[in-house]
Amino acid sequence: MERPEGWSTSPELSAPADLGGLRFTDPDIERDYRGWRAEHVRTFTSFAMYAGAGAAVLAWFAVLFGALVDLRGLALTLIPAIAALLAGGAAWTRAERHHHLLLPAAGLANLLGGILAVAMTAPVHSTPLVGASTSMAAYFGLTMFRLPPLIALGCVSPYLLVAAGLPIVWHRDGTIGDQDLALGLFIPLTTLVTGTLVNLAIEWITRQTYLDHLIIESQQDALFEERTSLARFLSPGIAETVHRSGFTDELGCEIYSLTAVSIDLRGFTTYTQRHGAERMVEVLQDYYAAVIASAEEYGATVKDFAGDGALVLVGAPFPRADHTRAGLRLARDLLARVREVTAAWGTPETPLGAGIGIASGECAVGAIGSVAQLEYAAVGTAVNLSARLCDIARDGQILMAAGTARALEESPGWRREIVTLSGIPESVEVTVEDTLHPHEMIPADRPAHRAHVPGQRGADRDAPVAPSG
Repeated sequence: MERPEGWSTSPELSAPADLGGLRFTDPDIERDYRGWRAEHVRTFTSFAMYAGAGAAVLAWFAVLFGALVDLRGLALTLIPAIAALLAGGAAWTRAERHHHLLLPAAGLANLLGGILAVAMTAPVHSTPLVGASTSMAAYFGLTMFRLPPLIALGCVSPYLLVAAGLPIVWHRDGTIGDQDLALGLFIPLTTLVTGTLVNLAIEWITRQTYLDHLIIESQQDALFEERTSLARFLSPGIAETVHRSGFTDELGCEIYSLTAVSIDLRGFTTYTQRHGAERMVEVLQDYYAAVIASAEEYGATVKDFAGDGALVLVGAPFPRADHTRAGLRLARDLLARVREVTAAWGTPETPLGAGIGIASGECAVGAIGSVAQLEYAAVGTAVNLSARLCDIARDGQILMAAGTARALEESPGWRREIVTLSGIPESVEVTVEDTLHPHEMIPADRPAHRAHVPGQRGADRDAPVAPSG
């Protein structure tokens, strides 16, 4: 249900009302309330109509076994008609196109039922019988059917006033005495007054329920907007994990077998110095969008962005057995998407490129930090190794750790190199896939060797990128 235009989203405010809270002053809110009310009471009213039909059936059996002897034939005919009217009205309005007719049907059925109750009991000249019969009908009309006050009063008051007027007529012609007159007036008039008060109380409670509904809906919308805003700072996978687990110990670290894919732009520092911060932001927006789109395409999780670098996890927080193969496909797709961005924004004087590092292994993934602040982090050799490989990858290159390459089917043109990486004391073997210059690749059975000298990271990453082709 759409919130009415006049409604404030603040939970502390309530819709202004008058008549003791029985009518909203804003016509839009009042109109919306009536629609909500009809839907809110629909099920209850339908079952109440069936209950009224059941009460009529019981009355039919009472007549069958001795009640209303003088009017037995009329009663046995009219009572089933009342039951059929109530049950049929409830069944007919169950259809979607008839929902709006439920309350009018309930009111009409109650009015006819009350009139028939008076008509069947009046010939007996018994004020208790007339009062009891009409009070039973009024009980359903004023309370059970959940009719709005004006409709309820319009349906119930005619037969209750007639029931109160009959004892006056009978007393004048000497049919009943003073005691029966008092009883005949007391029952229907008391039923009308007390039933109307109960009906007004039910209406007031229903309106308060409507206000509570709007407040809860406003809070839900606020929470959804907050979650949506926060989700823009988190990967959908991480956001879903936090949503399912909550900010509890259940969000602790778990060990995942995953593939870490690190990507970094080449030539970005020089580009930023030439074109300024405003252009840098525009490039990063397109670059981040490309990374996110590729990660979503392959079911991966963007762990975080750091300037012109990004870390993508394949296999966490949702495990997958083919994370290594999916990681390579993701890396190739990433380079293709990012290449469109760098081609659009790069210039001959300040070209842009991108390199990728991939490593696989077991990592601890989850919430790490203090009570005051948590960070969803991935810690492990694979994450560190992918970042180091990304540091030395040239434009268009995908550098794979040895364990990752062994788990994959070797592609033509792959070459292996032995390199040294910053922060890793021993030389490591890497497999290189050069997507820009495949014709220059050395066959995999003739490994080339090169040494990466620690301390040259900045030069490798931000050196001018030669235009491809």
